[in-house]
Amino acid sequence: MVEHNITWSINNGQKIPEIYVDGEQAQVVSCSYLFVTATDIEESGVSMMTATIFLLSERDYKPIQHVIFINQQTGKVLYQ
Repeated sequence: MVEHNITWSINNGQKIPEIYVDGEQAQVVSCSYLFVTATDIEESGVSMMTATIFLLSERDYKPIQHVIFINQQTGKVLYQ
């Protein structure tokens, strides 16, 4: 399993985040916010942001869609 360096930020007044994977800015295709009520990973009762992204470096042959989940209280990132 490859470990990735993922950073993100939301500028004032915007709802769409800027997401970077290993220093490359991702293209955010969709973004939504949700409240998680119960999970098996001890993340219940938190606000999460989920974003679907593409990386331009992966578009040579066939674009790969990735999904990122961000815990808005702790900043913890789950990357698929």
